[in-house]
Order: sequence, then structure tokens, then C-alpha cells
Amino acid sequence: MTQGERQNYQWRPNTNDSTTNLRYDLEMDKWMTAYKNNERKHRPSSFKADLGVIGLFVQLVFSLLTLVVLGLIQFAKWMRS
Repeated sequence: MTQGERQNYQWRPNTNDSTTNLRYDLEMDKWMTAYKNNERKHRPSSFKADLGVIGLFVQLVFSLLTLVVLGLIQFAKWMRS
């Protein structure tokens, strides 16, 4: 096989028959599966993301409670004076 044949994709069948189309469909399925598996590996897991969001809400609740308590203490001090 010459370089010109390789560049013109003559090393792969270029027909439009059902066998060639099936082979290309199967090859594309394998490529898409590999792509999706790789994408899943590099994406943060939803469990970690969910824990982060839950942690933010817990921190918000405690911060608001602290703010309310400190406000009540300051209000009590102001009322005494």
C-alpha cells in the first residue's frame, strides 16, 4: 500500500453497503463508550458535590444562628444601659 492510498483512505472500505455501515456503527459505539468512560472518570462524583452543598447549608444555618444570638446579646446589653 502506498502513501497516496493511505491518504485517500483506501485502506478502509468506502462502500455504502450494510456490512460496512454495521462495522462503522460498531466502531463508533466503541469510541463513544470509551469517550463516556473517560469523561466519567474526570468528572467530580455527584456524592462529593452533594456533600459540599450540604456542608454549605449547615454552615449557613450555624452562621445565622450565631448572628441571631450575638444580636440578642447586644440587644440585651443595650436594654440594660
